[in-house]
Amino acid sequence: MEKEKGGMKNKYLFWSLVAIELFMSFSFLGYIHIEPISLTFVYIPVLAAGCVLGAKEAAAVGAVFGLASMWKASAFYVAAGDAVFSPVMSGRPVESVILSVGTRALFGFLVGLLYQAAERGRHPVAGVIVVSSVGRTIHTVLVYACMGILFPETGFGIASTLDDILRWDFVPFLLIVDTIIVLCYLFVHSDLLQRFFFRIQLMDEANASVLHRGKDSAALALLLGLVLLASFSVAFYFTNRIGSVMSRHGIELSQEASYDVLHLLIQFLLGMIALAVMVIIGIILYQKNFNYLYYQARLDGLTGLLGRNQFFQIGEQLLAAAKWDGPGKTGCFIILDVDHFKEINDKFGHPEGDRVLKRIAENLQRIFGGRGILGRLGGDEFVVLVQEPMTRKEAEKLLNALKADVRKIHVQGMEITCSVGVIPLEEGYSIDELYRSADRLLYEAKKKGKDQFVFGYRFQYLESK
Repeated sequence: MEKEKGGMKNKYLFWSLVAIELFMSFSFLGYIHIEPISLTFVYIPVLAAGCVLGAKEAAAVGAVFGLASMWKASAFYVAAGDAVFSPVMSGRPVESVILSVGTRALFGFLVGLLYQAAERGRHPVAGVIVVSSVGRTIHTVLVYACMGILFPETGFGIASTLDDILRWDFVPFLLIVDTIIVLCYLFVHSDLLQRFFFRIQLMDEANASVLHRGKDSAALALLLGLVLLASFSVAFYFTNRIGSVMSRHGIELSQEASYDVLHLLIQFLLGMIALAVMVIIGIILYQKNFNYLYYQARLDGLTGLLGRNQFFQIGEQLLAAAKWDGPGKTGCFIILDVDHFKEINDKFGHPEGDRVLKRIAENLQRIFGGRGILGRLGGDEFVVLVQEPMTRKEAEKLLNALKADVRKIHVQGMEITCSVGVIPLEEGYSIDELYRSADRLLYEAKKKGKDQFVFGYRFQYLESK
């Protein structure tokens, strides 16, 4: 399965990289200072996002990097050279935002484009190594150039990049970064992870069919807001308690010192929140993979469609969550079986019959996949619950395409056909009632000569409304 930009897999990888970026920004992992070594790894998640996701995602992670550095620079204990990254401390907020956030977002976007170009090359891994190797220098050039233009009084400019390149630890650092990014690239493109995220995607699609995404997103945003509010309240509380304890011991904190304590506590809490987000994403992925394995065990073993019990259970949930306000359009329940299927098994053997069933399941997936749920109830009987509202003409177009595909299936010269019954979805009808009604239409289609579909009369009534 190819990597799809913006797909389900990318959602989890993106938020994981955002959390890793925040955690590294507010922890020892991002900035290692062991004399005489001083290494900055905090921009690695930006490179990883550009390598495995894309330019837009890398720009977003780069913006998070910039926001974190802007916050860290907004304290009284920072050096004068770092204060220019803070809109509060520099006294020039627009310039500081451009320096902190703008350069990092641009850095992410540029390396994302370079990684995309490398991936299209003849030797993508070699291209990834080249981009990763120049990543640090691109970041340094952008930051120093911006400082030279916006804050010339700092004494830094684009020429300062040479000082960074000539550092004794420059090459060892690049080797570490290249190794990390190449491992990320190979892991994300491995069959193991592709299969894993394919399972997660199936679970997300199944959940999206039943749950209301808008409500879920609002609830998630509310929860995040409450967590941040609680974190700031904890930071204020402990700052106050620290000041009280120190006063009790005869040490009075100035307003600047109190602010710096609060500032550090908020950094600590943001780092802990980022760590918690990483753990939560891991738990979610583990649970979805477990649900997939449980779900897989209940699928029809031959076709990979839902089995009878699974289809009726999910179908009842979908009907309960359905909206019934579309004039002239509605979903529908479709039942299909193969004409003369017993004859196929008797004349040509069950392996040929199984091949026909698999091909029909594939055709159903191709035409109705994403529009609803599909199942095999047993033998040659297939069912589809179409959620997507459509007119009768739209449904006929899809069914005609299905019939044409089914006719392309041949068993030793014998053309395969099918009969279909279609009933519209209506409020107040259970999945079992829809099944029974569609089943009657299926037998009506067979009585009329097979190789055709019959619609319930309620379609005409709904269209007239």
